[in-house]
Amino acid sequence: MIDNPIYNDQELLSQMAIGSEDAFGKLYHKYWEKTYLTASKKLGDTELAKEMVHDIFLDLWRRRQELTITYLPAYVNKAVNYRVINALIQKKDHFFFDLLENPRQSFYEADLAIREKDLIDLVSSWIEVLPEKRREIFVKYYFEHLTTDEIAQDLQISRKTVQNQLSLSIQYLRAHYGHLLSLLILLQKLPFKK
Repeated sequence: MIDNPIYNDQELLSQMAIGSEDAFGKLYHKYWEKTYLTASKKLGDTELAKEMVHDIFLDLWRRRQELTITYLPAYVNKAVNYRVINALIQKKDHFFFDLLENPRQSFYEADLAIREKDLIDLVSSWIEVLPEKRREIFVKYYFEHLTTDEIAQDLQISRKTVQNQLSLSIQYLRAHYGHLLSLLILLQKLPFKK
């Protein structure tokens, strides 16, 4: 049982909870690179990804006594997903100021860009009301353009579960925002600026 990586992680987490910097260092070195590659792939920004991973592990250290983590890779993966979504939302806030700083952009282009931003904001607000797991699957499928197999592997769930969650999301969208469904399809085709 000592060779079991999950058991080793739990031992290290227990030691870290009582203040072992050595245990924290071992966990950091074990998961830092994979976490960084995931964040970098999702963000398309290596510097922001490094900062994000640093913040995740710093938060893990600060909250070491209050956290109950049963499977560290899943915890870190979920932390990356939330921080990526927050980073994308923050980028949208700067969008308006970017338009003001570029006066050479035509009014027509600016209007199209603002409409695209409004559409993204609308879909983002709808996504926020989805249950946590369903929201995560929806974002991975429609915004990160992962396949159902990739999502299932990433979240360690069955492909059928992914398909069911996507189906429930679309049913909810049709029931509450039927007139926006065509916009969602259009949104999926739009290239997202990073």
